[in-house]
Amino acid sequence: MNTEPAKVLLIGALIICVSFLDAHPQTMDIEKAGVVVARTLAGHVDLALTKVPAKGITVDLCTPHWQAVTASIQTDENGHFSFGRRNRGKLFYLRFSAPGVNTYKMRVRIDSRGPHELKIHLAVAT
Repeated sequence: MNTEPAKVLLIGALIICVSFLDAHPQTMDIEKAGVVVARTLAGHVDLALTKVPAKGITVDLCTPHWQAVTASIQTDENGHFSFGRRNRGKLFYLRFSAPGVNTYKMRVRIDSRGPHELKIHLAVAT
């Protein structure tokens, strides 16, 4: 009796099982088009589908085009963050990231006519 086909099937099944056990969500970088206007570099971060506050999200304040990080904070248990007062009119580059969510990048200009805080909705990585 030839057991070679059975061995090949068994090995294939084991490879598939191991790949599922070691699977990690694939994250994407998502960049918001345009410039967002706000009164401050502060806001609330949640998970897009559930609107659950996103605790522990890293919020990086970056140099233009997100080349380097100049300051970094994490959201609190309610999903809030704040970089304090910043110069009006200046363009700021923010990056939001954490394991299991897509990295979100946005440009923010400080202006007194903007909303009091930013509202960020992060997508869970798939």
